[in-house]
Amino acid sequence: MKEKLQSLMVCMRILKDRNFKDGKDKIIFLGTAGGRFSVFYQIRKSGGIWFHLGGKTFVIDPGPGALIHALKNKINISKVDGIFLSHRHLDHCADINSVMESMVISSKHSKYLLAPSAALDEDPVVLQYNRDKFNILYLKEYTDYYIDGLTISTKLTHLHTTPTFGAVFKSNNYSFAYIADTLYTDRLAIDYKADVVIVNTVFKNQMPGFMHLSANDMYAFLEIFKPKLLILTHFGMGFLNENPYALANEISQKTKTKVVAAWDNMVLNLGDV
Repeated sequence: MKEKLQSLMVCMRILKDRNFKDGKDKIIFLGTAGGRFSVFYQIRKSGGIWFHLGGKTFVIDPGPGALIHALKNKINISKVDGIFLSHRHLDHCADINSVMESMVISSKHSKYLLAPSAALDEDPVVLQYNRDKFNILYLKEYTDYYIDGLTISTKLTHLHTTPTFGAVFKSNNYSFAYIADTLYTDRLAIDYKADVVIVNTVFKNQMPGFMHLSANDMYAFLEIFKPKLLILTHFGMGFLNENPYALANEISQKTKTKVVAAWDNMVLNLGDV
């Protein structure tokens, strides 16, 4: 009985860490799946990247399952301030409408949605009736968006099959970058300079015909810029079969940079980086 109680207490502490009740600046990975098979067979979760920074709480790319995984982790969605949507593909936006409605169902505070025009105007993925209580900010390349203590800075338009954007998220104390789906270009390493860089690496090696980054593209990236921490995520099925943790460790050793492969429900306290 005592062992079961101790186990329950450990689980409760872990659960407490996976939300924002402590007010700490942190990033929570409620999914690390990328590509059709990993996402739509739910080999990994695809609930987006949630963070608290500069007094604001946001979710990046709320894919399939984002709402249910946030609720399971006791995230108070009505206190989430905004959504950053990199592009309109379903593995990034399938739950955007349910998350948006949950954000405003019991809140009177202003909410924000940052998204490309392709997700809002051309065959939109965001329903019209869901937009009334949101400040809609259209993503454009090399633009700064100021939301109280949080600055969101887009960089180049990504080389992908639909208009796609990443960003640098910055407060007075910390910064992290999110590099969404794209082909590799050295411009990524020049633009996305932050304490922590999160990169969507669907493949281990570059696959001809697919406009996605691979883990091995990170060697070129790290020759130009070395963050305090590089995080690989958004793994395709083939990459998962290749053990992303081992490859992240190999890249780390060869480049003398701290590189980790994210896992579902991973929590990064930015003060610990």
